[in-house]
Amino acid sequence: MGLRVTVARHAGFCFGVKRAVNIAFSAAQGENRGPLYTLGPLIHNPQVVEKLETMGIKSVDSLGNLEEGRVIVRSHGVPPQVLVEAEEKGMKIIDATCPFVKKAQQKVAELVEQGFWVFIVGDRHHPEVQALLGYGKGRACLMDDMERVTGVSKVGIVCQTTQSQESLARGVSKVLSLLGGRLEELRIHNTICESTLIRQKECMALAETSDVVIVVGGKNSANTTRLAEISKAILEDTHHIEDAEELDPQWFRGKRRIGVTAGASTPDWIIGEVVERIKLIGGNGKHGREDGREGRNHPRGAEIHL
Repeated sequence: MGLRVTVARHAGFCFGVKRAVNIAFSAAQGENRGPLYTLGPLIHNPQVVEKLETMGIKSVDSLGNLEEGRVIVRSHGVPPQVLVEAEEKGMKIIDATCPFVKKAQQKVAELVEQGFWVFIVGDRHHPEVQALLGYGKGRACLMDDMERVTGVSKVGIVCQTTQSQESLARGVSKVLSLLGGRLEELRIHNTICESTLIRQKECMALAETSDVVIVVGGKNSANTTRLAEISKAILEDTHHIEDAEELDPQWFRGKRRIGVTAGASTPDWIIGEVVERIKLIGGNGKHGREDGREGRNHPRGAEIHL
C-alpha cells in the first residue's frame, strides 16, 4: 500500500490574509508609482514577502527616516500612534488590517474608554499584540504581566485572533484566581477569529486520523506554529515546514496516512508543491482529483491515494 494524503479543507490563506495581499498587489500595480512600503512583513510568509519585494513593495521596521510615499498597514495592524506619525509625515496610508484584528482593536479601545483595565491573551512580541497594546493607551497589558497591576476592579479580556480557546480559558481562569475577590465587573471578549478556530479543529482531526502530519507555513507565523503545536500534542510525528524542499522521505517510512494542513498566511501554490513532493516520495507522480475550488490540483478534505 502507498501513501494516502488528506489535505485540510481550510488550509492556506484566510479571508484577512487574502484581502491584505490583494490590497498590496493593487497598490503596486496602480497608477501611483511612488515609494511603497509595509511596516514589517505584510504577512508571515517569506515567499510572499519576496514576491512583494519584486513588485517594488519594501518592508521596513519603522517609519524612521521615511518622508514620502505610501505605507501599507499589514494584516496584523499597527498601534494608533504609528498612524498618527505617518499622517504627520504626509504619507498615504493604505490600511490592510484584517477586519477581525480591527474588531479586537476596537474592543480594547471601547473597554479602556469605559474605565476597564484590559488584559490581552497573546504572544508578547507578535505585531498584532503590540498594536492591541497601543489601543490600550497605557491601560492594557499582557496576561503574563497581570501580577504587576494593582488596584483594578473593572477588567476586560481580549485575545490575539490566532490564539486557541484553551489559551483564552487559561487567561480567564488566571484573572479569576488572582483578582476574583476584588473584581466589580469582568468582561470577556472572545476575539479569536472563526477562521482560526476552524483550522485548529481540522488540525486536531487530522492528527487523530493520520500517521504523519505536515504543517506548512512560515516559521514566524503564529497561527501556523499554533497548528503545529496542536497537532504535535496529539501526534508526535508532526513536522512544521516552510516549503516542499524541507520534506524528509524518512518521515514517511512505514507510514500510510499523511495529513497536510497550512497556516492562514500560506499561499496555495506552496501547499500544492508540498502535496506533489509527497506524491513523488510515495512513488506516484499522478495528480489528485480536481475539486473545482480556485484551480487547485489537490483535493481539500478528501484523500489522495498514491
